[in-house]
Amino acid sequence: MFKPLSWRNIPTAKTLSVMIFIAGIGLIVSVVALLYLSLHLVSSKTNEIDEHRSALSVQGAIQTSVNRVWSLVIDNAVWDDAVREVYRPQLNTAWLYNTWGAGYKINNLYDGTFILDERYSVLWGAFRSEPFNEHNLDFFGAGFRALINQHLHALPGEQNIYAGITRTRHGVAFIGIGLIRPVVGSPPAEGNMRRYLVITRHIDTQNLKALGDTFQIDNLRFSLNRTNDSSVPLKSSAGDLLGYLSWEPQLPGVKAAHAAAWEIRQITALVASLILLFIMLSSAGLYKLAKGEKLARSTAMTDWLSRLPNRRALLAQLEALSLEDPNEAICVVFIDLDGFKDVNDIYGHNVGDRLIVEIAKSLRDKVPPSGMLARMGGDEFAMMIGGSQASEMASRFAEQVLAGLNLPVRLGERTIYIGASIGIASGTLLECTSTELFRRADIAMYHSKMNGKGQVTHYDAELNSARERQLTIENEIRSGLMRNEFDVWYQPIVDARSQQMAGVEALVRWPGRPAGALPPDNFIPIAESSGLIHALGQFVLRRACMDLQPFSDLKLSVNISPAQFRDPEFENKVAGVLRDSHFPAQRLQLEVTETYVLENPERACAAIRNLKALGTAIALDDFGTGYSSIGYLRRFNFDTIKIDKSLAGLVDNDEQAAALVGGTIRIASALGMAVIAEGVENEKQMKLLRLAGCDRLQGFFFSAPMPIDALRQHRQRRQG
Repeated sequence: MFKPLSWRNIPTAKTLSVMIFIAGIGLIVSVVALLYLSLHLVSSKTNEIDEHRSALSVQGAIQTSVNRVWSLVIDNAVWDDAVREVYRPQLNTAWLYNTWGAGYKINNLYDGTFILDERYSVLWGAFRSEPFNEHNLDFFGAGFRALINQHLHALPGEQNIYAGITRTRHGVAFIGIGLIRPVVGSPPAEGNMRRYLVITRHIDTQNLKALGDTFQIDNLRFSLNRTNDSSVPLKSSAGDLLGYLSWEPQLPGVKAAHAAAWEIRQITALVASLILLFIMLSSAGLYKLAKGEKLARSTAMTDWLSRLPNRRALLAQLEALSLEDPNEAICVVFIDLDGFKDVNDIYGHNVGDRLIVEIAKSLRDKVPPSGMLARMGGDEFAMMIGGSQASEMASRFAEQVLAGLNLPVRLGERTIYIGASIGIASGTLLECTSTELFRRADIAMYHSKMNGKGQVTHYDAELNSARERQLTIENEIRSGLMRNEFDVWYQPIVDARSQQMAGVEALVRWPGRPAGALPPDNFIPIAESSGLIHALGQFVLRRACMDLQPFSDLKLSVNISPAQFRDPEFENKVAGVLRDSHFPAQRLQLEVTETYVLENPERACAAIRNLKALGTAIALDDFGTGYSSIGYLRRFNFDTIKIDKSLAGLVDNDEQAAALVGGTIRIASALGMAVIAEGVENEKQMKLLRLAGCDRLQGFFFSAPMPIDALRQHRQRRQG
């Protein structure tokens, strides 16, 4: 019935050749422009970096000059001979001149030396080897006065020497001042008598050249005004602007750009040649591309892994049918594999891919002659069929798929068990769109999954309403977690012999729901199917550990959903909750169902091993409702078995149930496992289960689940 999809017209090869040629020329221009813009940008940034480095170097040169004067003052002021000559009633001017005044001509380290008294008046001085006859500080400028005023209280001390910058009558100078003192001890002065040594070094062409050579700065010079951008301000110790130190920028970026110009031209020519070659080859290959268009479209419509048509192909075929005969009845069978995520988690994606290939082969063999099978993505498949017998053939196909997937799949040495949840939707494309038809099939499939998996569901209007209600509850769960609407209640677990409370089981409740409280059986399956069970489960575990932390004599049991147990990070999350709540791991028991353990033995073994390594106990919940094999009890090494209430609740009126309970208890005892019986409703059941050997009991006979405050009161009454 299905015909090949029609192809749309495409531009001619000549038109495509012209378009590619124009695009290629534009690409050449763009690449050339990009190369030269990049070169200019790199050159500019390099110049900026060098300019910044030079500015830092000039500032370093200024500080170095100040430090040199500071060092000269230290070398000459801290000197026993100098102390002897200056701390006398009459200065030895001949010694002072021969020692300090003549130094300008000898080594040119400084150009002025001066002796100041305790009032900072000049007692003696020599400037450029000539006697200095002034006694006030006018010669030294405001910068020197500021230097003295800034350190007026520290200068008379014996360890304080200071240097800075000033403008003297002869120009800008580096200047230093320090107390003349012996190497050891204090100056031999009476009262406030002090003698200070002042040394100056004026900026000139010679010392600027020396600084430039030292710091690799070209043409370092001083000017009163800024002559170019390559300059830094020179300020006195008083904060006055004295002038600017300028230099010639080296512009390494420009030099590098000139040096690389030839190579850039070669690269540009090479890139242009390659693009032109690409244009020529592309134009030549257009005709071959046109011939291979059908193959390309076929590839676009084919799933790469299973080699089945993909979702796009299936929807395109439906659209084609709507144009041909919109009145024709069409059935869509939507298949979702159960447990496929666990295969990926446990065995890896390579095994998962091989499983998809094997299942695709199996499904293809079951498709009716007029049907079309497609892989929709992940672990989902769909089969579409039309005609008067479409509904019957779709149902037969779905049943065959379920029967086939009930059999184990053999992949090398591995035997993998997989199942499927299937939904079927029927209609004509006059009644609904192709997208709506798939949505209905998906809703039916979701209903199958929510009601135990491994079944086929046909879509009807009630399913749509149910799905909408599920989506509503899903959104309410999400917002309820944010608004703290959920609570945790606790049902006591008592010791079978002493009848004393030995622990509690944590049970989630939703009392704060705006539309009214909802039983757990109504919202927990929705939380599991939507992925919200992870957040909800973490909330229950964290709240329960915090609530029960003060009750050191009680053990805490928390149910873990299969979705949580599948999470590879679940063990780390449990460890984090125990750490944050300071709850002892030895008091925590996590309850898992046997269904998940049997479906995912490798992951279950690893998770149980990791959780027990933390110190927590593991209980097998709902024992007696499923496979109940002694073999897997030994394999998984549970700490506790919880006999389901559907079995434990019959011991008082069903001999077979009583025998099964007794046998279970004996087996558990032999394996070193404790036994908890759930659903104890009356005294007779309690006595029979206790006589049978149950370690602990739980049920409404002892107490219904209650909030934490009620649990505290319950304990007080029992203890009282």
